[in-house]
Amino acid sequence: MELKKNKNNLKQITALIQYAFLKNNDLTKDENFMSRYDHSTGYGYFDKEKLASYIMVNRFKSDVFGHHLPMAGIGYVASYPEYRGQGHISQLMKEILHDLHRQDIPFANLAPFSESFYRQYGFSNSIYQKEYRFDGSALRSFKLPRSGHIVRGKWDNLAVQNGVIQLYERQLHTDDERNTVVREAWWWNRLDSYYHHRNVAVYFDADERPISYLIYRIRDNTFLADEMYAITPQGLLSMFGFMGSHAGSVKQFKMSVPEISLRAELFPEQNELQVDLRPYMMSRIIDFEKVLACMRPMQEGDFNLEVNSDEQCPWNIGVWQLSNHGRKVAVERKEDALVDFSGSITAWTQVLLGRLTMNAAVKLGLITDYRIKKLDFVKGDVSFYDYF
Repeated sequence: MELKKNKNNLKQITALIQYAFLKNNDLTKDENFMSRYDHSTGYGYFDKEKLASYIMVNRFKSDVFGHHLPMAGIGYVASYPEYRGQGHISQLMKEILHDLHRQDIPFANLAPFSESFYRQYGFSNSIYQKEYRFDGSALRSFKLPRSGHIVRGKWDNLAVQNGVIQLYERQLHTDDERNTVVREAWWWNRLDSYYHHRNVAVYFDADERPISYLIYRIRDNTFLADEMYAITPQGLLSMFGFMGSHAGSVKQFKMSVPEISLRAELFPEQNELQVDLRPYMMSRIIDFEKVLACMRPMQEGDFNLEVNSDEQCPWNIGVWQLSNHGRKVAVERKEDALVDFSGSITAWTQVLLGRLTMNAAVKLGLITDYRIKKLDFVKGDVSFYDYF
């Protein structure tokens, strides 16, 4: 059931989260938790008057090829150990998906503690993150910029803050983002308070235009580059030069970047880099029609796509005609139509919101190609990562 926001429910919610996630602090006095709680809807299952299970849902907007679609960020999925395995989370998840559909929120994202656990609710891996690890010597060829300047500070430095937000929003206006959070002010501020040891560096060119930024931490003799973005090669090199200026005082460097990043190509000795790829977020399409209508097909024509299974959101099951003519995309349900491509909602999530091409999905047997039509979608980028 959806929980009312009152003192008793908050007390029970924080007690459960503190126990389940091994938190020692009083969450009712934690501004990071409370800011998220204040912008959330909570769902809980009670055993008599005791909260046994809980799920938090935050509502965001996500940039999907220029469309700012409502998106649900699901987190703090928790049950006391004595109540686990009794179906409470399944009941809550089904209720959440139905409520989100009723509220016209077409998809959800979450960071899984178990991928197989969330697949049973229709979630699929959709966002991957690449991580580089290297010693300071790997940065020896990068130098600080000779023109322009770098401003370093905390988030409350308005020059730094404005530079970052300008660059972030600039990328969202390219219409190339596939599933990227449109960060509101409260979320930016929470990111700063949650990672309160983070610093920000922004490179401004000779005309005082922000060109690149780096959000980073230094912890346990390790330089952690959490987010880096640049609109020009010079901006990217400037940030690497800034990182390299720390090589005398920091032993190790770790850089988190989008999966498609090819920044290793800038390093003269790539064998000095340790590169790992890991799944980061799972997504769940709640309204197939709305998500499909935001896609960018690479071929013109009419294509009949079938969702052949979706246990939690049965309204998605059926045949949907995707029409792409003159770069105008339309979607409508079709009855008794010949099917071109068919797959489960989890497979379609991997294709539409994930990294799989249609060709790869067909080869893997996740999507069935019935009429041998050619269809694929522009994959787009996920340039910035958020964690729920």
